Amino acid sequence: MKTVLILSITLLLNATNAFAGDGNLNKIIGRQLKVPTDLKNKKLDEKVNVQFKIDKQGTIILLNVDTPNKELKNYVEKEFPKLNLEKSIQEKETIYFIDLNFKVV
Repeated sequence: MKTVLILSITLLLNATNAFAGDGNLNKIIGRQLKVPTDLKNKKLDEKVNVQFKIDKQGTIILLNVDTPNKELKNYVEKEFPKLNLEKSIQEKETIYFIDLNFKVV
């Protein structure tokens, strides 16, 4: 009898900022950030707190990435500045706080 393993990978995002743009910030980040490949085989349920702003030129400036998981911290520090958030952010030079919940069950 074969055993079937189902791996569910989700990235849940909660924006906790004063100016959430047009409300699609969570969806846009969720489509662009995924659980890192090397962590997909591990049981994972981690929150990453990200503080960032977008400068006048539209560049993402990471101010803080907080999580006890070093692999996730490195991943977010590497990938988050590459995100395309220009259309979802209406207020430039505003500080945003995002909770990223990475979960593999």
